[in-house]
Amino acid sequence: MSVFDLLQTVGGKLGILEAQRKSASGEPQKIVTRTVTLDELKSEIDAEDVRALADLPAEFTVAFEKIFEAAGVSAPERHWNLSRLQAVLRSDRFRNREFAAAQKDLLDLLSADRVAAEDLVKEAVAQDQALDAFEAFVRKKVDGHVAMAGRRIAEIDARIAALQAERAGLKERTQTEQDKLRDWCKRKRAHERELASAVGYLTDRPVISTDDNIP
Repeated sequence: MSVFDLLQTVGGKLGILEAQRKSASGEPQKIVTRTVTLDELKSEIDAEDVRALADLPAEFTVAFEKIFEAAGVSAPERHWNLSRLQAVLRSDRFRNREFAAAQKDLLDLLSADRVAAEDLVKEAVAQDQALDAFEAFVRKKVDGHVAMAGRRIAEIDARIAALQAERAGLKERTQTEQDKLRDWCKRKRAHERELASAVGYLTDRPVISTDDNIP
């Protein structure tokens, strides 16, 4: 399920957490939730360029950065973007901390640097859109290959079945011919014995073959 399918199930809205900047009176910062709509998060994706990448023979080796670039998704020209956010969360300051404490510290940090959490969320959603689009094109291509292979497999299976039937027929035919030859040889030998018996009265040595070795 894509992020937009997910948002549709909750009314197409999302709450983004932000820390309010400190007031002049020095009151402590508060975490507030700002609601944004689906349209506010959505970005335009260059589908044709993403399709071109997906059509490459080595589509599964395409770097995600190339997909983002093809889709027209680029990191904002500012000191805070997703790469920095991920690096900060991997730093000693945040690593292995309890989630709620790390979340508050991060929101305070963004507030101090006057960075809108929404901008980072939009960047993440845009990357997700680009990856979803690439997956859709690649999946369609793979499905086409699978369908083509399935048809060829069916043809091969049919050919195998035909060859197996031909093989069985040849075996049956050769066995039948061998059986007929064996029966004929038995009758031949019996007749030869009768001939030899009769002619034996007329000659001083056998003149009729009576080989009883029937193959």
